[in-house]
Amino acid sequence: MNALVRRRTNSRRGPQCKGQAVVEFAIVLPLLLLLLLGMVNIGLAVQAQLVLTHAAWEGARAGAMAGASGDGVITGAIQKSLQGLQHPEQVLIDIQPDETQRSSWTWPGPRGETLTIEVRYPARLALPFANVITIEASAVSRIEYSNPP
Repeated sequence: MNALVRRRTNSRRGPQCKGQAVVEFAIVLPLLLLLLLGMVNIGLAVQAQLVLTHAAWEGARAGAMAGASGDGVITGAIQKSLQGLQHPEQVLIDIQPDETQRSSWTWPGPRGETLTIEVRYPARLALPFANVITIEASAVSRIEYSNPP
């Protein structure tokens, strides 16, 4: 009875399965690496967005407290808050209203006026299909204080 139940086995079947697994792994590995690289890049982009948002708010706060003083106070606060970016020197800062407009206001003119800070950063990614994306952040604050003449 054992002779009838005994099945035939192919001695080549084992190595063929191993070769198939290697081929499947070679097909799936680049996709997994691309997915992993994409997740790392998304994490870096989100981190840059958080840094820029924080820097814009710090600039708006400094501008609101400085009143009609120059843009140096605002840009200094923004530059101080850019820790964590790969290339903080590439950040573009736009301040509205600009320094000449704010300096022409008479007291108490600046009080209650809005101050808008926009910050842009060209973030470099390590993806083959998207090399550079521009990350933007903005903050709006009211000018709270101005020294009387």
